[in-house]
Amino acid sequence: METYRLADQSGSSATLPGLAQLIDVVGDDAFAPSLFKSVFSLTKPDHLTAFSFAGEAEPRVIFAENIGRRPVAHGIARQYRKDYWRHDLANQVTLPLGGRKPDGCWSVRTSASEIDHANYRTHCYTSAGLEDRISLSEARNGRTVRVNFYRYRGKAFSGEDAARILDSAKLLLALVRRHDQEASAPTLDSFDQCRMRLAAIAPSLPARELDVCVSIVNGVTSEGIALALNVSINTVFTYSKRAYARLGISSQNELVKLVLNKNAVPRSTLHN
Repeated sequence: METYRLADQSGSSATLPGLAQLIDVVGDDAFAPSLFKSVFSLTKPDHLTAFSFAGEAEPRVIFAENIGRRPVAHGIARQYRKDYWRHDLANQVTLPLGGRKPDGCWSVRTSASEIDHANYRTHCYTSAGLEDRISLSEARNGRTVRVNFYRYRGKAFSGEDAARILDSAKLLLALVRRHDQEASAPTLDSFDQCRMRLAAIAPSLPARELDVCVSIVNGVTSEGIALALNVSINTVFTYSKRAYARLGISSQNELVKLVLNKNAVPRSTLHN
């Protein structure tokens, strides 16, 4: 694990591509995808997530973005928030758990191979193919904002990539903190939105099958679903097969379309 106190780093005039546009959308839904696009042009992370920590409370997901159309990063971020955040090595440096730590900014670089907690390593890294992570954290007035850059296995950040991230750290953290402060009233995360939507469409869908479908739509892998529900992968396959049959669909794409279709009518009678 590599750790740097950013306050000790030399100043930099580095900026982010499209900074003016980013400032314009701070607090809006467009901020997260716009920031990911900006950061991707800077150093090409495969996943980008941000969290807000306050003392011993469960952290809040500010955003989670990834390359590709499936929102894989959000599923991982939700599981991290729910089950694994206390096992994060970066917290040893940046969070006031068990004692107040001073305000300040840090960069912590970790790899999946450094994580001792097997389920955390599997669900939040290896099952999604992630290996290398650079975290930027800023603690201020008892609240810590963290931004995580991830790369897939075999695509570790180079020294130049890491330097560009560090050069833009203060600006990036300031933007994310301001976005977190100015965002509209708290909204449901995509899991809760999806659950409500699918439950309205298919109110008779059994709870376990609903859990599996919601996870599938949010990009969670079969291995991740099995870990989250504490069942075998074969059981996950069985639940999804039954749910698809009840919903009258035959694929993941059809499931996603069903949930995203604002004109879908409730199905009072499911297929047997």
